[in-house]
Amino acid sequence: MGIKVEGMTTSIPLDRRLAVDGGRPVRPPDRPWPRWPIPAPDAAGNLSAVLTGGRWAISSPSVGDTALFERRFAADFARYVGTRHCVPVDHGSSALVVALESLGLGYGETVLVPALTWTASATAALRAGLVPVLVDVDRATGCVGPDDLDLSVDPRAVVAVHWASNMADVPALDAVTKPRGISVVEDCAQAHGATWQGRQAGSLGRLGCFSFQHGKVLTCGEGGAVVTDDDMLAPVLQELRADSRRYRGDRTPAGELDLEESAGVQGANFCLNEFSAAVACAQLTTLDEQHGVRNHNYRLLGEMLDGVDGVRLLQPAAGQTRISIYEGTIVFDELPAGMDNAAVASALTAELGRRFYCTDEPLHRSRLLQPWTKPLLAPLAERFAEIHRERTYPNTEWLAAHTVQTHHSTFLGSEQDMHDIAVAVAKVLAR
Repeated sequence: MGIKVEGMTTSIPLDRRLAVDGGRPVRPPDRPWPRWPIPAPDAAGNLSAVLTGGRWAISSPSVGDTALFERRFAADFARYVGTRHCVPVDHGSSALVVALESLGLGYGETVLVPALTWTASATAALRAGLVPVLVDVDRATGCVGPDDLDLSVDPRAVVAVHWASNMADVPALDAVTKPRGISVVEDCAQAHGATWQGRQAGSLGRLGCFSFQHGKVLTCGEGGAVVTDDDMLAPVLQELRADSRRYRGDRTPAGELDLEESAGVQGANFCLNEFSAAVACAQLTTLDEQHGVRNHNYRLLGEMLDGVDGVRLLQPAAGQTRISIYEGTIVFDELPAGMDNAAVASALTAELGRRFYCTDEPLHRSRLLQPWTKPLLAPLAERFAEIHRERTYPNTEWLAAHTVQTHHSTFLGSEQDMHDIAVAVAKVLAR
């Protein structure tokens, strides 16, 4: 068994022991992988400007001409995504909460959420006083599609999660939901810079929610944002994240806050701090360059794996015009005899000295989604349990059992790194 790529062939003897069983690994331990995060050139300077500038929070009084990095990032990121408005927040989970709250839905109304996603996509609905209803995903993309929607529960919103490196077909979802008054909220925590027919993730639905947590392709440690073109929702979002306050205007009098007590809706404090905003401003300038490296290497690895039976890289739908790799996903249509995908992930980790892992536990069996453990959520939890008693998720289960993933920074390496991964995959399959 072997792999040939660009004239280079590597043969894997069928009797070679896996590294996890004491054999020699494919990749020598003295060859490091790229680290993450990678500070952008301006990050240190921006942090210093905050530290010495006298404004450490959006709720700090103005000092001379010192502008808030939070407001600068809001403008820069809205421009990047192609929306009229961006409201930064402290976490991606907070972005989902305020986005759902801004829709003005009634207590206990239902929101559709794919079963294949991180728990925050569902717990945000509960925090907003809503009931998340889990739906299956498309087996080819891992994202919810129009055929997966359950309209029988009278949903008022759909959280369309862009998963791993793939985008949900938001225009197709919108065609089904918009005539029924159902809002599409994009969960773009894994899709910064991805495009659908040339339009950026976050600009397709009524609202787009982003996370800038440590592991994301655009990170400031912890942070998030909601983007929208809806001029009515934008000031509501501002108040929901800043204790019922919104931006005063373009000019702030000396010694005053950039926030005024507009008090149109009761809010809470989900504000992004100035240190995180300063880092986010810097990191945004390097995002597209990093996309170029990752996407080149992802394509290269896909070409290498074309010569290996039973395995492939997850591929986007035809309408997606640029991928944003949060997690590189290897699909094993046929798992090695006697191994599940957890064993495959462990074997690849041992061969490569780089962490490979299974996707997050699907939400219908996740220990992280248990609303009945919070007495305050009792009425919502009761309906949640009732709705989900007989539901099944075959496509979600298949993907959870047949995929292995690795962090996007793996693809910031070299072509040799991609070759090592392909060789390791072939070796594990040939055990």
